[in-house]
Amino acid sequence: MLELMRKHARNWIMKVLLGIIIIVFIFYFGSMSGRHKAEAIATVDGRIITYMEYEKEYRGLVDMHSRRFGGRMTEEMLKGLNLKEQAFNKLIYQAVLTKKAQDLQLAVTDDEIRAFISMLPAFQRDGAFDARLYQQMLRHNKIAPEDFESDQRKSLLGMKVEDLIQDGIHVSDQEVLSFYQAQSEKIDLAFIRFRGSDFSGQVQAGTAELERYRKEHLGDFRTPEQIRIKYLLFAPEDFTSRAKATEEEIADLYESRKQQWTKGGKAVPLAEVRDRIIAEIKRAQAMKLAFEAARQARETIYQQENFEAYAAARGLKVGETGFFTEKDPPEVFRRLPDFGPTVFSLQKDELSKVISSDRGYYLIKAGARKPAYTPELKEIEKELRHRYVVAEGRRLAGQEAEAALARLRKGEKLTDIGRSMKLKIEETGFFLPTGPVPRIGSSGQLTKALFLLSPTKPYGDEVFTIEGDYLLVELRGRETSEREIPADRKEQIRRACLHLKRNEAIQTWIEASKSAMIKEGKLKINREAKEL
Repeated sequence: MLELMRKHARNWIMKVLLGIIIIVFIFYFGSMSGRHKAEAIATVDGRIITYMEYEKEYRGLVDMHSRRFGGRMTEEMLKGLNLKEQAFNKLIYQAVLTKKAQDLQLAVTDDEIRAFISMLPAFQRDGAFDARLYQQMLRHNKIAPEDFESDQRKSLLGMKVEDLIQDGIHVSDQEVLSFYQAQSEKIDLAFIRFRGSDFSGQVQAGTAELERYRKEHLGDFRTPEQIRIKYLLFAPEDFTSRAKATEEEIADLYESRKQQWTKGGKAVPLAEVRDRIIAEIKRAQAMKLAFEAARQARETIYQQENFEAYAAARGLKVGETGFFTEKDPPEVFRRLPDFGPTVFSLQKDELSKVISSDRGYYLIKAGARKPAYTPELKEIEKELRHRYVVAEGRRLAGQEAEAALARLRKGEKLTDIGRSMKLKIEETGFFLPTGPVPRIGSSGQLTKALFLLSPTKPYGDEVFTIEGDYLLVELRGRETSEREIPADRKEQIRRACLHLKRNEAIQTWIEASKSAMIKEGKLKINREAKEL
């Protein structure tokens, strides 16, 4: 292994940086507690990936991006980042890597773990590994050393598999030149846009068609079960006055965060950050006190069945919601992990477990329910008609786009096709194909296809779908700004090209492995990312 480390010194430097990121993730998210369902969302060769693991990974990504945007994350921003799919894919990716490492009989020794951890700057003082600092940081973040080291072992094992896949990948001078030209050459496209709205006037929406559509999409119109609840919040702010910070705790926290508090390259004296440290310690203690109060409250209420009376006797405010569905909880509970399944598993007047959140701890009492039902056609006819016309318009637009593509493949020009179909021919003007396409927008599907267009093959091999519209494109021209690679950029471009090739190799390998494991029955996906 030491020979491998010397051989790939640069790779290992990068992996140390990755290790730092791993530590940040663990320190921010490793101490998060919750009570999640042990539901299996996937199984990889007998190893179950639980909903709890997914929720932890997802929450980690949400919190990381929330900090990046200064805590101003909206629901639309979350959807745009597609974090659920990222979290889901990462767990599958890690599990497949681990399985392949076992098949290849790869292992990580204790010496390799110790060497890797000792190289991480987070645990170093004056350029050397500090065992006391290591223990302090783990203790402060409530992470057992064996758990932390187990996570590092998994990471290193995955790195070994990636090394084997990527080790033989190289970049030729021609590839460097092609990569540079692809980034520097501008292209001009003509395109036709097929909008569903342009075809909706052709849609016949009679009673028979609407009823058939309703039956085919019952799940879309079904009103799900609803519930209302009462709740108590045990907030840490109510317990701050009872929290105390000892000198030993202050010193320990200062030492564990010392590298983060610097000014002019030197550590900030304890006196300058003392108030912040005390506030952080008190906040943590207040959260513990809040949890203990919630736990005692649950025990008392559970035995005596006196939710409202308990709250009144202690001056606690009872919150109450209107009716809501499992997928659309009240705003205050929207970001609580597993909130919907937890609440909807309760019977009327049943008390929940203690539910943790960043605001404190909740106790919930289930109230009245409204059963799920599917409305009849006359109840939703207006909405149904609109949706049917839109869907059918898009379907017709797609059909026309495929028919036009078939004509392109036979040698017809896009201009002639557009004229015969009475559709407008638009043009982008010259642009770099590495960014958004003018007058069209961003599409990974289209961006990949643009690099394959040429004078002998000016059109794409498929119909492109962008923001609900269908598009056909045709290359009109190329404009080259520079042909030779500047000498000072050649090595930089080579590294960028190598990075892309290695990433592509890993993605291709992992997708092939997943497909093979699914075919062999070794990988079973119980729930897709969009269902989580």
